[in-house]
Amino acid sequence: MKKTAIVYGKYTGVTVKAVELLTEILLDSTGEYPACISASEFERKENIRYIFVGTKENNDLIGQKSEFTFSHAEEYVIHVFEDEVMIEGADDGGMLYGCVDFYCKYVMPQENTHEAGAYFRNLFAEVLPDFTYRSYPDVKDRGIWTWGHVIFNYKNFIDNMVKCKMNTLIVWDDFVPVNAAEMVRYAHLCNVKVIWGYSWLWDTAFEEITREYIESSIEKIADVYEEKYACLGGDGIYFQSFTELRTDTLNGMLIAEAVTDFVNRVSGIILEKHPDLEIQFGLHATSVREKLEYISKVDPRVRIIWEDCGAFPFSYVPEYVEGYDDFEGTCSFVEKLTNLRTGGSVRDRFGVVLKGFTCLDWRCFEHQQGRFVLGVSSEQMQKKNVRRKERIWKYVQAHWFSNADKAFEVIRFMQKDTGGDLCITALVEDGMFENKLYFPVALYAQMLWDCSADLKGMTTEVAQRSWVTFA
Repeated sequence: MKKTAIVYGKYTGVTVKAVELLTEILLDSTGEYPACISASEFERKENIRYIFVGTKENNDLIGQKSEFTFSHAEEYVIHVFEDEVMIEGADDGGMLYGCVDFYCKYVMPQENTHEAGAYFRNLFAEVLPDFTYRSYPDVKDRGIWTWGHVIFNYKNFIDNMVKCKMNTLIVWDDFVPVNAAEMVRYAHLCNVKVIWGYSWLWDTAFEEITREYIESSIEKIADVYEEKYACLGGDGIYFQSFTELRTDTLNGMLIAEAVTDFVNRVSGIILEKHPDLEIQFGLHATSVREKLEYISKVDPRVRIIWEDCGAFPFSYVPEYVEGYDDFEGTCSFVEKLTNLRTGGSVRDRFGVVLKGFTCLDWRCFEHQQGRFVLGVSSEQMQKKNVRRKERIWKYVQAHWFSNADKAFEVIRFMQKDTGGDLCITALVEDGMFENKLYFPVALYAQMLWDCSADLKGMTTEVAQRSWVTFA
């Protein structure tokens, strides 16, 4: 059997993660570590099968061999010809996701013989079949929203995001984690943007929020960004204010009007110093859904991330396709939101947080008492938490089997209506995602990548991935 070697450019940045992932895939398939060779040291030898990985810019050998051109961010091509493999990305993200799909689209299907009895074969013991496949994401920013204190291993958490081809992580905490900068560096190694979340008057005690309190808080909130977040190397900030209510007024204020003025003033101060900063406004639709004329005036430089827009996939409970708002009503409401601030050639900076996975148990929630080291815990504790969450995932999984088509319909609509230039994250918190990549999350992630796919075929493929788990 031929030995296999990975040929990369410079072993830095996202290339490190791409080579690690390819090594994992090949070791799992062949039982042997592949050799790893830099392009500058490459010398062709007999009886070696080469896998060239990189971009034209970071791997000269791909630049010499490739005949492909790209037109999308994170696009890639997998080209298998005459028993050699080339995984080329339009950029670092495309290179990394090409490695993910080298397994999903090529290795996994080819290893299956589709015959009873001899179900699987060692693909690499034979001459590799010719193959060309190229792809790019239909949704620009794809990822997860979570409280940070329920991430118990941040490296494994981000590694599982890579296997889902996710590139955005919104992390909310009461205090900036001590190791926030280290987490950002690891995320960037994995082509994942980190958006830090902090409160712009979000609290569990809304009765304290008055016009006077709002006025006195504007400069202070802008200062928090400058003093605590600007130095972390993150990719933006996310905030929530006083919209998580089921009434449209608060202490004599019309919430939609008051929050728009407040958000515009704070954002204006921050953007004056940091004009390119990604600012995301986490807006709960429950308090403003009948007052969208005010929300349409939110500063167009601020991305609105909508939550609680109705039935599943916006409901915490994945079986609720009826209830507060039925599914058809939810779709109609989302249609109003996707272009709420569009005018002329300006497209609304739109996003959503989908739900119906795992979330905090608010019956026993306590705010953090101070800064902490995020995502560091014992293996024993993680195993205990996995057992604790298994029953919840079984429930979630059951209703994703029933209602995945509803989630896909909403995602498809939002992608089509925005041309894919949007941010979709899912609330996946306190579910031990760092230890178990459960099927509903993997399916959701694939929906974001390929909105034109057949759901039945997508479900079949995702379910077979070696890193996907069923409760």
